[in-house]
Amino acid sequence: MLSLDKSEILRYLGFRKKAELTVEISNMIDELVTLAQEVAKPRYFYRIFDLRVDKQTRQVEILGTELILTGKSITSHLQKAKKVVLLVVTLGMEIERKIHQYSVNDETKAVILEAICNDYVEKVCDLAQTDLRDELGDGWILNRRFSPGYGDLPLSVQAKFLEIMQASKKLGIYLNENCLMIPRKSVTAILGVFENKSI
Repeated sequence: MLSLDKSEILRYLGFRKKAELTVEISNMIDELVTLAQEVAKPRYFYRIFDLRVDKQTRQVEILGTELILTGKSITSHLQKAKKVVLLVVTLGMEIERKIHQYSVNDETKAVILEAICNDYVEKVCDLAQTDLRDELGDGWILNRRFSPGYGDLPLSVQAKFLEIMQASKKLGIYLNENCLMIPRKSVTAILGVFENKSI
C-alpha cells in the first residue's frame, strides 16, 4: 500500500500553516486517507518508443504510431532524448464514485478526498517511474513528466495518446467531449529517456 503525504494533502487543500489545521479536520484527513487506500484501484501502464524530433517544425514524431506531439515546449523537453515513454495512470472509477457521493451529501469530505487523490495519483506516477528506471537500467536517465496541456502541447493530443495506449481496454479510461479523462483521477505523461553520461 502506498504511503500518502499529509503535508502534500494540506498543500493541495490550501493550508499554509499548521496552526490553521483543526483537530477535527486533521482526523477527517486521516480517516479519508484510509478510505482512499481501501477504495482506489491504482493502476498504470507505460510503453517505450523511438522518436524523431524536428526542431524546425517543432514536432516530435512517436515512431511506429500516428502520434505527433507539437509545440516548442515538448520539442525542447525531448530534444536530446534517445527514446520516449508514454505513461498512463489511474486511481479507477471506484474512488471517483466515492468523491461524487460525498459531493452530494458532504462537501467538506469531497474536497478533502479530492486533495488526497491528487497526492495519491502523483505517488502512483512516482512508483511507475521507479519501475521504469529499474527496467531501463543504470545506463539511462529520465527527465520529468510532461503531460498534454502543459506549455504549448495541445490537450487535443490526449485522444490519440490514449488510443495508442489502449487506455480504455487496459485501464478503463475514457475521454469526455472536453478531452478530459474519466476517471478524473488519471494522468497521462511523456518522459524522455537519455543516456547517463556519468557512467
